Amino acid sequence: MSVEAQPSQILIKSLRVQNFRRHQDFSLDLDNKNTIITGENGSGKTSLIEAIYIALAGKSWRSNFSEITRRGAKWWRADVELGHEKRVIKFQNQQKQFKIDGDESKILPKTKRRQTVLFEPNHLNLLSGSPSRRRDFFDKLIADQNYSYQKTLRQFDRVLKQRNTLLKNAAPRDQLFTWDIQFTNLAAEIVAARRQTIDKINQTISDEYQKIAFKNDKIQLAYDYYSDSFAVNRQTILDELTRNFSREVACGHTSIGPHQHDISFVFNSKPAELTVSRGENRTIILALKKIEYEMKKSTRPLILLDDILSEFDEKHQRNLMKSFFDNQVIITSVKAIKNHKFKEVKIQNV
Repeated sequence: MSVEAQPSQILIKSLRVQNFRRHQDFSLDLDNKNTIITGENGSGKTSLIEAIYIALAGKSWRSNFSEITRRGAKWWRADVELGHEKRVIKFQNQQKQFKIDGDESKILPKTKRRQTVLFEPNHLNLLSGSPSRRRDFFDKLIADQNYSYQKTLRQFDRVLKQRNTLLKNAAPRDQLFTWDIQFTNLAAEIVAARRQTIDKINQTISDEYQKIAFKNDKIQLAYDYYSDSFAVNRQTILDELTRNFSREVACGHTSIGPHQHDISFVFNSKPAELTVSRGENRTIILALKKIEYEMKKSTRPLILLDDILSEFDEKHQRNLMKSFFDNQVIITSVKAIKNHKFKEVKIQNV
């Protein structure tokens, strides 16, 4: 099932946070299309973007809700004015509450979630981090386009746990057969979705990188477990499970499948994690974020860029920001952007 139709434009007009991390009570006017929030490290810039993200996505990318509460406080609250809509998020007594124009719920309904393109510094660990980090990143990107993919991942996790339990108990082959069929069907769906997304990204990632970096470097993503020419279907995965059954009983867990796969980055025909500089690493991730924006463009996503400009000179900053001007952009930075029509909001250490 595809993502449901969304408003033609997301426009955050204002934000107020109370007892939200370091902020006791802070309000922010965001009536300009492009805003840059500046301040020293530790002043609470990221927290403001986090509050907006929660209002749109229903969750934080940083932590659970209880960790957001300001030290010494017993509750927190975020008020966001979104177009003609007002959203209030409260957390007290370990309970969440979302209120949209008076309608209350414990979670943000799917129909009220809004697309974002978020860059946050932990994304810079994507190339050199663990395979699970890369799997999670691309699985989220796919799920943002197709809600049914998230359901497929949840079903796969349940089947995987049950299959692992049977393997640990040295169950005979016939007891695993039903679970193997379910595992195979779900695994094939996941692999197909990942490969389709990788193929789509590979069509433009080098071009996007070159637009930012002013260099002719070539970037490529690779699904490390299966080559592009290898036909993956339910039968090939089931055959793999059959061949590995004895070994998996011995080790007590499922050793093959999409939970073990990796997606790697190739930079000028060499492993990116071994060859790229810090600036090149950042540029690769930003090129990937630009592609994410293009994939979500029809939904007019809000663009949230946390500490995006570090290590970029003025020329690269200008070129980067040209990519995102179609939609509302909110940036955090220690310093303002020169020669750009951004409304600057300075915040002091709190």
